[in-house]
Parts: sequence; C-alpha cells; structure tokens
Amino acid sequence: MLIFHELEVYTALEFIKDNEYLAFDVETTGLEPRRDKTVGFGFSNYDEGFYIVHLEWDGEKLVERVSKDTCLKILNLLNTKNWVGWNSSFEVRCCRHYFSIDLSSSLWSEGMLSRHTSINEHKSSKYYGSYKLKDVAKSEYGEIAVSEQADLFESIKANGGSPDEYYKADAGILGKYCIKDCLLTFRLNKKYLDDLYLRNLDKFYFQDEVMPLYRDVTIEMEDRGIRLDIPLLKNTEEEISKDIEYLENCIRNQIDDLLDDFRLWFLNKELPVKRTGDFVQYLIKYLQIDLPTTPSGRFSLSRKNIESLGDCLLSRFLLNGERLSEDVISEVRSLWWEEASQGRPMFNLSSKHHLKKLFFEKLQEVPVSTTEKGNPQVDKIFLENMEKKYEWAKLLQDFNKLNKIKSTYVDRFLNSHLDGIFYPSWFQHRTITGRYGSDIQQLPRPKSVKELSPLVLKYNNIIRKFFIARKGYVFIDADYESLDPHVFAHVSGDPKLLEVFNQGLDFHSMNAISGYNLTDVSADKSDSEKYVGAVYPELRQAAKEFGLGLAYGMSPYALSKTLDTSEYQAKTIYNNYFKEYSVLKTWMEQCFEELISTGQTRSEAGRVVKMSAAPAIWKGHYKYIKDPLKIWEIYHNDPPKYKQMKFLYRKFKDFCNSNMNFRIQSMSATITSRACIAINRELKRKKIDGGVVAQIHDQIITEIPVELAEQFQSVKRFLMENAYPLKVPLKAPSKIGVDFEEAH
Repeated sequence: MLIFHELEVYTALEFIKDNEYLAFDVETTGLEPRRDKTVGFGFSNYDEGFYIVHLEWDGEKLVERVSKDTCLKILNLLNTKNWVGWNSSFEVRCCRHYFSIDLSSSLWSEGMLSRHTSINEHKSSKYYGSYKLKDVAKSEYGEIAVSEQADLFESIKANGGSPDEYYKADAGILGKYCIKDCLLTFRLNKKYLDDLYLRNLDKFYFQDEVMPLYRDVTIEMEDRGIRLDIPLLKNTEEEISKDIEYLENCIRNQIDDLLDDFRLWFLNKELPVKRTGDFVQYLIKYLQIDLPTTPSGRFSLSRKNIESLGDCLLSRFLLNGERLSEDVISEVRSLWWEEASQGRPMFNLSSKHHLKKLFFEKLQEVPVSTTEKGNPQVDKIFLENMEKKYEWAKLLQDFNKLNKIKSTYVDRFLNSHLDGIFYPSWFQHRTITGRYGSDIQQLPRPKSVKELSPLVLKYNNIIRKFFIARKGYVFIDADYESLDPHVFAHVSGDPKLLEVFNQGLDFHSMNAISGYNLTDVSADKSDSEKYVGAVYPELRQAAKEFGLGLAYGMSPYALSKTLDTSEYQAKTIYNNYFKEYSVLKTWMEQCFEELISTGQTRSEAGRVVKMSAAPAIWKGHYKYIKDPLKIWEIYHNDPPKYKQMKFLYRKFKDFCNSNMNFRIQSMSATITSRACIAINRELKRKKIDGGVVAQIHDQIITEIPVELAEQFQSVKRFLMENAYPLKVPLKAPSKIGVDFEEAH
C-alpha cells in the first residue's frame, strides 16, 4: 500500500503494531547517507507491505507529501520491532543523518549475512558469487522476482532522469519497487534463517558473532570513517606523478631503439591500408584535397565526388587500385597518430600484450610460465629474471609499483573522501572464513630497504600516514602476535604445539628443530648462544614456509619446490615434522574424515563452510584422487578423461586445503571480530566517544580521546587477549599514535 497523505498514515501504524518482524528499506536521492535525502521508505512482512511517500518528484523538484515529523513517528514505532534489511548499514546511516533516529539497536537480521552464514559454500559452488538483492532473488525465484525494475527504469527515463536517479520515477512506481524489495528481503531472510536454525547456527549468528559484529562494529566503522591528511595526499600525488614520469622517460629512452618493428605492427593493426574507413579520411587530409562532407563531418567518398577530382593519387588509389608508396603510408599514419593519440605513446608500458611483443618477439626471451592456453606470461617472476639482463626491466617494476600505489591509494583517497573523511566499506560476507573484506583491507605494511627499492619504499611507507586521528583524538593500534599459529596449536590440541606457546618458545625455531632434526640448539629467544634464529637463521627462515603449510596440506613435493630442495630432503622434513607433532597428524586425519563424510567443515566457534561435492568425488575416485601420478598412469591414454580427472584432482585438493585452512583462519577471524565487539561495547558502556575504525587482518585500530588513550590501552589489550578462551595465551601489544603509521 502506498501512503501519500498524512491522513492515511494510521493504516501503516496499525500494520507495524500488528507485526513483530518487518523488512525495511529506504529510497534516496543518492548513495551518500550523510548528504543525500531520503525520499521514502518501505516495510513489509512476508505477504504485504507499505511505502511512505515522504518526497515526490514533480518534474522539477522534490515536493513533500508525508512530513518529516510524521515519518519520524512511524520510524520510532518501527524501532520497537525487529526489522531485517539487505545492506542494512545503509538504511541505518540514512536514517541517522536524515531523520536523526538510530535504528541499529532494533536491527534483528541482515539478509546478506543470514545468506552467507547459511549458504557459505566453497568458492567452487554456484552459490559463491553476487550478494546483490536482485541477483539473489533471481537465482531463488526467477525473473519474476525483479519485474518491477524494468517499470522503474522506464519511469525514470520518461521523467528525464538517469538510471541511478531512482527518486525521479513516479512515486507510485518507486513505491511498488521498494515494497517488492522489502518482500524479497523478508522472504529470503526467512529462508536462510530457517536453515540456520535447522543447522544449530542461530546462536553463532544472533548472539555470539555475526549480528553483534554487524550492529556494534561494522555499521559504526562505516558511519565514523577515518580522517585523511589531505595536504599530505596532495603533495604525495604531485611527487609520485613526477617520479612516475621520470621512470617512464628513462625506460622509453632505453627501449626506443627496440621498437621499430613494434611501431610497424601497431600502425598496421590500428590503421590498416584500406580504401574505406579512417585511413582514407586521413589520406585526404594529408593530400589536402577539398571534398564535400557528410552530416557527421567525414569526407564523402561517393564515386561522383572522387571522379570529379580527375587524375590524382586519391582517385587512382580509390578507383584504380593503385598502391601507395611506403612514404605516403607512413606520413598518413603519422598524421593520424598525431591527432588520435593525444600525446599518448604507441608502446604502452602497462600493456602485457605490448611487453610480450617486446620480450618474446623482439628480444627472443624465453618465458618462465604460460597461461592455461599456453600463452607466455609477463609476470612478476619473469620481470625479476629480466632485471638481471636489462636495467630498464628493473625500472619497469618500480614504474608498475608506483602506478599501483598512485591509483590504489593516492588517487582513490583523494577522489572519494568527503570533507576530509574517508568512509571505507566493510564486508562480513566476502570470505568463507568470516574475515572482514574492505577497501582498505590491503593497506601495505611498512617495509625495509631489503624488500623494496628506495623510490618505491618512500611511497609504500607513507601510505599509512594518510590516515590521521581527528583533532583531540589518537589511534591505538594493536596487532595479535602470531595469531594463526596460536590458533593452530589450540584447535589441534597437540601437546608439543601447546608447549611451544605456553612456554613462550619461538614457533618457527621449534619447527626448524623438528623438521631438520637439529640438536644442541634452543627455541628460546633468551638463550642467545643456542637460539636457532642466531645459530641457523636460514633454517628458521625456511621453517616459516612449512610451519603452517604442512598443516594446510602441503605435500613433500610441494615443499621441495617451496624450499628449492630435493624431494628426499623435503620428505625427511615432512616425516620429522609429523613425528614431532603426532597428535596434529591424527587431528588432520579426523578433519579429513569429517570432510568426506559430511561435505562441510565447522570451526570450533561454530562457523560452517560447505564443500558439498567432496564426498561424491572421494566416493567415486578414492583409490587415486589424491595422487596425480596414479591419475596419469590410469588415464593418460584417454586425453578427455585425463583432463576431466585432473580437474577433479585440483578441485578435491582445493577442498582438502580449504578444509584445514578454514579451521584455523576462521577461528582467527572469530577471535579478532569478537575482540572488536568487546572493545566497542566497553567504550559504549563507559560512554567514551571512540570506537574501532579499522580491522586489517589481525590488527585492530581504535580512535580514542587523547586524554583517555593510555588508560584504555591496557583495557583494549586485555579485551583482545581474552576475546576467546584458548589453551595458549594470546599477546596483543599496542602503540599509540596520531596516524596509522606512528601507531603501527
């Protein structure tokens, strides 16, 4: 039902009173909750819904129908109920900033998260994909679920709006569209919640983690945002642009003599010699021939016009097929490129295709790897090999890295901030482990001169300085120490692993001792004379490669490639490792049995991921599916079947690796997420204006009033180290700073 007038509102209020659970959705003038207006909102149960027309487009402007005060009255009543949404953070923030009401406390369920927690299929599943409401609705109910969308776009167009200006649609059509979204949200959410209850995931979803994290942390992080140092960003943009230009000029000067063949190929591809199209148009310009033009501004090439020119090069070329000299062709193409390129060079240093032609055709270099189709690749490993031969190849790597830093961080932050604040998006549904996804999730860590060239290092290490605390506030940045290994010891229950962390020993040193069968050395960092890191630093470094890798399913063969050692040595390390951690081996076998019998994996905290195809693959091919050599021996004479079996082998191997990885990674995500919940709840309990502003892997950054920072620093550490009870102690040291770099 559509509500256009104040006198009709009572029916909507009665509807809300009669329903304990309602879906809710808003329609706005844009996607910026802090500035855009809410033109209306809808709510529904499973069967019927209402749309409140607050503002209506009259062809020129928005006109108020149901007043803001009356809308607020309706929303206050809705706030006493349990509501569900789809991307509910947007609804909450819109209502906060436009209506000055906070609906977060009554948000009962978020549709994307109920779907994710319920479905949460491995990435090989058809369900692993879009979480947009319309896409999900189509996959569940067919095209009829989104039929209102076509009417909406027609109405917008008829009213002179662009496709993203929903508010310019007729209010009646926009209202039906909004109500349909509410109905879909309610029905889909019910479908997924029914499944959650059946699989005993409701406590994990409602009480322990998913919804508390969404309400108490995700929405708050998206609403608070992070202040940016705009002057520093602008200065960095200027400097990095100059350095990129300098690198580009250096590279081009060094490769210019190598590009003659490339230029011929490029021009022949882009402007082939033809008697139609752009080539003829530029030939006429070059010859400076006066011909009539078409309404589009191109020269008219009618036979009559060409014949009127008499005997000339153009008429002989077009009418008699006379060949043009190479000089003329070259001049025509130069004229075209001068106009068409707008200063852009022919050879694109960022084009993999152009680089392939240079490396593999001109320089005759041998590729290190190929694509599945057998095409050579210009990737990081290949360029690292080439920099040993060509100075410009090393510069090219720096050029690529600086361009990535500029586009990914500098330009993006400058272009998307709002009054100096960057508002990241945070996603709880984009990984099967439950780890956050966001548009600042991959902020690079500060690195050393051993890892990057001085020029790249300068910009890599300044990125975190872009994020600064608000005036009167500071950041407390705390990072768990070796969270995954601690979780690994806890979930496996291996007494030797537990001993490592309970005694404060170095995990990688212990693995080096067991893997390489070392004697007369220690994993205790305080024992400076015998500490493995001091006596055998290269072996400790190697142990980092297999400390978790073997638990994730790394084979001796893969280990030999990783360590660049013999298969015999890798097999010895493998056997020594599992001899030392025998309980771990038993636990891994039990996890595998659960995978092939149930087709799913559950973390200790309760999160589940489905790998439904695993039992069937194992049942049909258990004799050889884990051994690629046996697969080759059985099927290599039948190429189609062999290709199919290789695919199944890779798929099953991925299942097995994910089975182990999930149990550790998901628990790490749970610990970090529950720590965030505890931190924000404690701040709210103490009525402190602060909160978590970012979670980057195992790192939690909070913004706090400067005068309370030192006091809360110890509280935060306690909350993080005790967020989830483990059999080993966690450590989460922290630093205080005015920007992300200083606090890290």
